[in-house]
Amino acid sequence: MDVNNNVLPGRSKLLVLLSFLANKLRSWLIFSFKYPWIKISKKGSFIRMPFSTTIWSPHKDVTIGDKVQFGYDCRVQCDLELGNSILIASGVSFVGKDDHLTNIPGVTIWNSGRGDTHKTIVGNDVWIGHGAIILAGITIGDGAVVSAGSIVVKDVDPCTIVGGNPAHFIKNRFNTEQEKVKHLQFLKELYIINNYV
Repeated sequence: MDVNNNVLPGRSKLLVLLSFLANKLRSWLIFSFKYPWIKISKKGSFIRMPFSTTIWSPHKDVTIGDKVQFGYDCRVQCDLELGNSILIASGVSFVGKDDHLTNIPGVTIWNSGRGDTHKTIVGNDVWIGHGAIILAGITIGDGAVVSAGSIVVKDVDPCTIVGGNPAHFIKNRFNTEQEKVKHLQFLKELYIINNYV
């Protein structure tokens, strides 16, 4: 696997190789013992997930694609589907939208039960910045960028950059509609040709 394009500048080839092997071992431990119920969408997928990442899914419904990288201290508290080629910075949280029911008269929130009915979907080629919070039930389109510290409460269109609280459109990732169409076609062909779908 070629991971050279996602390596810190100046790292020696030996250090990159050792890091790659250590990551493979860590991934095996995480997906064999800590979270054996997580579905990996492609055999041999490359996933970087620190031990500090915690995952809880109400229906044990989490799927992770290829080339997915989690930063330190990420939290998943909902059902989640991650595509391919995704960068998730440190401190990102995917949180439930209806974890606790709050609309039942005469019943405390403690005793009202849980909802947990929304699944979050993150497309291919997505970058989610440090400390972003993504509410459950959101779809983040292919090629999108979520700025650091954003709180995403509604769907994010493909190839757009969003940010803020609540997250709102900042700009398009590409200068023209033709560039956007070309990039989305590239992603479609890349993932079909490499059997990612």
